[in-house]
Amino acid sequence: MDLFRFPPSRFFTRQAERAATGPAFAVPTGARPARRAGVLADLFRNRYLRSLTDYRFFYDDVAEIGRPEGAEYVFYFVPGINGTPGQMRFVLPSLTRVFGDRIFLKSLHLPEFSARRPIWEKYTGENVDRKLARLRADLVALLARHEHISIACSSNGFYDFAAAASSLPQGLIAGRLHVMWGACAPDHFGSTIWERLFFPLNGFEHDGYRWFAYPNHNVLRGFNPETSTRFRWSDGHQRRVFRKADLESRFRCGGLEWDYISPEHLGAMVRRVVERVASPWREPATALVAARDGYWQGLSCAEIERELRRYLPHAALLFRPTSHLWVATPTYMTELFERQKALVPPLAP
Repeated sequence: MDLFRFPPSRFFTRQAERAATGPAFAVPTGARPARRAGVLADLFRNRYLRSLTDYRFFYDDVAEIGRPEGAEYVFYFVPGINGTPGQMRFVLPSLTRVFGDRIFLKSLHLPEFSARRPIWEKYTGENVDRKLARLRADLVALLARHEHISIACSSNGFYDFAAAASSLPQGLIAGRLHVMWGACAPDHFGSTIWERLFFPLNGFEHDGYRWFAYPNHNVLRGFNPETSTRFRWSDGHQRRVFRKADLESRFRCGGLEWDYISPEHLGAMVRRVVERVASPWREPATALVAARDGYWQGLSCAEIERELRRYLPHAALLFRPTSHLWVATPTYMTELFERQKALVPPLAP
């Protein structure tokens, strides 16, 4: 499944087609179009930059919750691509339900990856290296203070953890780091033909890489589940409507919600990390996988499992029938945490 395989709104389709076929993009047959900004690039980019200061319920830089003193359970959160520390608050209802309130949560975070920075400024080779160094330093500091730590990886964040853990002595981490991975993502970014549609509309080049924005709307879920903007969750008598814009970076333009991406550039950053994963994580672990995750581009559960086993050969894999983000809703997260609690001994008072 192509991540962007869906019909865009009629207005934006017309604008993109004009831009893609106009004189500025007229090139000889077989030649690649010139790398230049789309006709509405400034409009989209300004709307996005303005959105970075919007009110968000979870998409922020709050990197610690609770106190380490007297904590019965300690958690270290590793966000995925363009994730933020504040996202860990979304799972607090499930976490406190299972582990109680004597908990301490710390997230991997650097100012370079702040929720208020544009994504194209975050992901440089130097920043990624700094992030891995911080992750390693955080683990060493936490292990110096606590006997057991639960590692909560989100999406691509597992590869950051695996790369950093590869550089630590086995004697330091064996039996002490307990990994759970939610919304498991592949170890690469695939290219998409939709770049040819949306780049002429709103794209631009930054440091030699092409960035463009793609739309989200719930009516597009039939073409790709990752295009949703909200999710109606229920569990027994409880009901909630969760909005993606509170959890991830989204901005509004032309009546739709959008997000920026550069498959080529983000793919290069993920490869930079994956190349540093020296060996699989052979300790017990639990992974929560969205069976309808659009980022796996239509792979079957069996095919996804084969990919994940390369990194987690001894993990329990929980496939659940939903999309990438919404596998993190309370019902599924409670199940993940219950399994985790059975594996992690409480810390001594």
